[in-house]
Amino acid sequence: MVLDLRVLNNLVVVAQEANISRAAERLNLSQPALSRSIAQLEAKFGLRLLDRSRTGVTLTNAGEDLLAKARRLLGEAVAIENDLLMQSRGDSGRIRLGVGPLVSGIVMEPLLIESLERWPMLSIVIDVEPTMNLVLRLMDAEIDCCICAESTLEPNPALAITVLAQIQMGFFVRAGHPLLTGSAPFDPKDMALYPRMTGRSPNPFAPSFQSIFEGLPPTLECDNFSILKQVALHSDAIWYASDRVISDQLAAGELMELPVSTMPAAREINIVLAHLRNRTLSPATQGVIGVATSILQSQQECPAHQSS
Repeated sequence: MVLDLRVLNNLVVVAQEANISRAAERLNLSQPALSRSIAQLEAKFGLRLLDRSRTGVTLTNAGEDLLAKARRLLGEAVAIENDLLMQSRGDSGRIRLGVGPLVSGIVMEPLLIESLERWPMLSIVIDVEPTMNLVLRLMDAEIDCCICAESTLEPNPALAITVLAQIQMGFFVRAGHPLLTGSAPFDPKDMALYPRMTGRSPNPFAPSFQSIFEGLPPTLECDNFSILKQVALHSDAIWYASDRVISDQLAAGELMELPVSTMPAAREINIVLAHLRNRTLSPATQGVIGVATSILQSQQECPAHQSS
């Protein structure tokens, strides 16, 4: 037995007007149709809700009690409708976004600042974790999607992958590093003499990972880029990273890029969006992903494409 919100609204207007004719005019209904809707509600529950007279109508005790509940219920219905409309425009709702460490270092601050300015009613939950952990959370539907480096993803047929941008990687050292101050030209093989740092890989024995430092394995793997930044600034370690993560330190001359343009290792990596193939991303999630994509694509051109 389901109550019709329209009938409850009819009762509220009748109570406000205390007159069937005026209420019918306000509701754009005929007087018989309005009277019939109230009478059917009364008959349905065997309760008289209105006392009728030649001068108008008044609510019975049962009518007064129903009126208070009807007003609350109609107010909730309006709130639900407004919330759904805002969610359909991406203005409200709740999104759960996973972000890989490298992407976090590039987009997190500007993404949150712009998102909070554009969608102040939106609830955003962001988890920064290694990609392998984010994939597990995707599979358990604990997050809606994740943005990470494609090279850190293992093949998974359950995931839809969209390339958002391509970023340049490089080898960075502190100002005054011995590899920058020697009289002889830089030789990539000289990296064997110094600690070599990079983010973690889901498969540390993969040839692409092992070949980053001219065939030399990393000596330090860490997904905390703030820590790696401090280590690079205060040691002779060589850091394989994106200049987007350390733009302030590069501008200040505190970190510098090694001239390794002749090295065969891949210098570009794809940043991708991953989500379950059978999961529809909400308008709010799509809006935030759009902001992240714009940030990632700034200062470079890379048309996004989606895997089939």
